[in-house]
Parts: sequence; structure tokens; C-alpha cells
Amino acid sequence: MAERSRAGGLLLLVLSACAGPQQLEAPAFESLPSWQAGEVRDAILGFLEQTTVDGAPNYLLPEDRIAVFDHDGTLIVEQPRPVQFDFIYQRVQTLSFDHPDWSTAEPYSLAVAGDFAQLDQMSFGARGKLMDAAQSGVSQDDFEKAAVTFLSSARHPRFDRPYPEMIYQPMLELIELLHAQQFKVFIVSGGGIEFIRRLSETAYGIPRDRVIGSSMKYELRAQEGVSIIFRKPGFASLNVARYKAINIQLHIGRRPVLAVGNSDGDLQMLQFADTGADSLVLLLQHDDGVREYQYQDDAVQVRQAAAERGWQVVSMQRDFKQIFPAESPQ
Repeated sequence: MAERSRAGGLLLLVLSACAGPQQLEAPAFESLPSWQAGEVRDAILGFLEQTTVDGAPNYLLPEDRIAVFDHDGTLIVEQPRPVQFDFIYQRVQTLSFDHPDWSTAEPYSLAVAGDFAQLDQMSFGARGKLMDAAQSGVSQDDFEKAAVTFLSSARHPRFDRPYPEMIYQPMLELIELLHAQQFKVFIVSGGGIEFIRRLSETAYGIPRDRVIGSSMKYELRAQEGVSIIFRKPGFASLNVARYKAINIQLHIGRRPVLAVGNSDGDLQMLQFADTGADSLVLLLQHDDGVREYQYQDDAVQVRQAAAERGWQVVSMQRDFKQIFPAESPQ
């Protein structure tokens, strides 16, 4: 991702002028070039100054600098459907050549026919058979190869860009800045952990072992004298709602001090991170129907919590100079 590299290079130039890795000076504004100057960017930089500069009132040791980001709709576009569902539907279409009965049996027939409008209206549970068909019955290695093939070739239906280019440039810059200030950044998503891992290192610069997501059932098999992980139908863990906070404790063992989300599914994670002056909670608001999408139906509770708790509401329209990489800032 060339844009992310340019942002990272600029960040390194800024930091090289600082006396040490825990100092954050005024030029750090330049490390968030896709953010508009204003309350939200001031809050981000003020939080970092208060938590990473020696002697600051809310100084945090590096090991306590934990940041968590939701994935779909927070780091990457989630309309008209989350990226992984497009992968699932495309994979069902591919596998349907070996399953001719799928052409007449719902919900498979909807995916085979490309009836995305009807599929998008179905509940998560109703699409369970599709998720099993597309993501189980194969080794983990083969699943990852399929995911890589999809991510390198599939294009967003509206913007006609590869999905790795549908990530949010301002969030990439924020992640870069947090890494530079010795934060450990985690993706905490209801999406499939192994699918997101195929994006995390290359697209976000987040190591794959810092992804917490939903997981399928696995079993260990021997294949030609080699042990492999085999994917079975059904979920071993669904990382949604309150389980996001529970799994943060399970997998990280520390309470995050910075959390970013966009929907009611992130509410408990954001509440878990909200401890007062030594924490920062950001709620991304999708209010730019021209450059991205405008919607808030699934963010009623979290918007109310943001108003009550004083969380920072990030407006795409107001706070983002540009949304996707390789755009010209407005």
C-alpha cells in the first residue's frame, strides 16, 4: 500500500526530530495528513501527549498502551456488505460446480445466482449454511490461499477498486502514529479471524497475532506424515457484542486505553475501554454518502452512549480530508 508507506515515511521524519520515542510535539499534526484540523484530531494528539510523554499526568508505561479497532466499517468499507460476505458468496459460486444441487436449494441458489439484494436481507443465522459451505471442509492452508486469491482479484461493486484499497486512509495514519508511540494495536472484530489475518499485516501493518475475531471449529489431522489444521463446520467462537470485551481480556489480558468502533456491536468494547481521563474512545460516523456511504441504523445505542460519556464522534464528512488511499485530499 503505497499511501500507507508515504504516511509512515512522513511519520518517521516527524519522530526523528523528537528527542525520544515517547515525545510527541506539535509537528505530529503532520503525521495525520488525512485528518482535518479540529476537535477530534486535537483530542487524539492531546491523549497521546497525556499518556506517552514522561511526566505527563496520565503517563502510561509502554506495556499498558493497548489500542483496539473494530474492523468492518471502522478500518474498511462494510457497505453494501462486509468484505467477508462477498468472499463467501463468490466461493459458493466457485464450489457450486461440484454441487449442482445448489442451483435450486436455498440459500445456496441465491449466492449462485448472485441475488445479493435478497442475501443482504437475510439474518446472520440464516446465512450459516453459506458460511459453512464456503469456509469449512478444507485445510487452513487451502482456506488462506482462497482468501488471498479473493483479496487480490475481487473489486468493490460500487467503487471498482480492490478491497485492500477500500481501507480508510485516516485510520491507517492513526495506526502508524500509535505504533510510533509504542502502542500495541489490535483488531477486534466479529468477522472471521483467519480471513482478517490475510489483510492485517499487509494492509494495516498489524501482526496477525494481534487479530481477535470469530473462529470456526478446527481439528488436527495427519496428512502425508504432516500435521495440518482442518476447518470443520460451525463456529467455535463468535466474537460479537459483549464477547469482544471478554475476548480482549482472554487474549490480551490488559484493558485497552484507546478503542475505535462504529456500531452497536462495538458498544461493550468501547465501554470496556472507557476509564476516564486516561482513555480515548472514538466512534466513527458514516455520514458521507458521496465519498463513502451514509447510514446509522445499527448505531443507535452506541451514539447514545457517546453523547452520555463524551466520546469523540469522528465524522467522515467533517474530519476526513480523504477516505481511501490514493485519493487527492479535498
